[in-house]
Amino acid sequence: MPDTMHRVAVTLRAEVTGNRLRGLASVFGQVADTPEGYEAFDRTAFDKLLADDGNDTVALWNHNPDHLLGRQSSGTLVMRSTDAGLEFDVDLPDTSIGRDLRELARRGDLRGGSIGYVPGDVRYDKAPDGRTITVHTSVARLRDVSPVTLPAYPGTNGSIALRAAEFGRPEPVRSQLIRARARVHLRGVK
Repeated sequence: MPDTMHRVAVTLRAEVTGNRLRGLASVFGQVADTPEGYEAFDRTAFDKLLADDGNDTVALWNHNPDHLLGRQSSGTLVMRSTDAGLEFDVDLPDTSIGRDLRELARRGDLRGGSIGYVPGDVRYDKAPDGRTITVHTSVARLRDVSPVTLPAYPGTNGSIALRAAEFGRPEPVRSQLIRARARVHLRGVK
């Protein structure tokens, strides 16, 4: 299964400066409860890819290849490892999608980030509840970084981190979607 692409989403800290959108696409050291089980990304997970001049990751809106925002090989997408995670900086195009994303980020509506990747090396740790945590120590291929509308789970600022004293599982995505739909419905009722 090493060629199987996975997607992991986190809460995006989006910042727009002029024409550039910056955010975290992946968070280091936080544990997510995914359909495949607990997983996390080590601080080293993207080091090999970032050092490889042949790597050509793209920035997409909602992982949609029809909505290209930037590309590493053209210099419109820059990525770097920080203490917090994999940060991306994309020069948004002067297209309807680029203008829409600028406006959504400016308003604070854009909050999800995600990566599409092929797993590489892993190590296994134990969670306080006894389940196994798959920790990605390297990623074989990073296909895309994407701002997304509905992230699979919250991820930044410790919202899904394993904690020594407390271990909370994230709320299921289904209940988040139900609440979001209810808020939209209530806004429409006057």
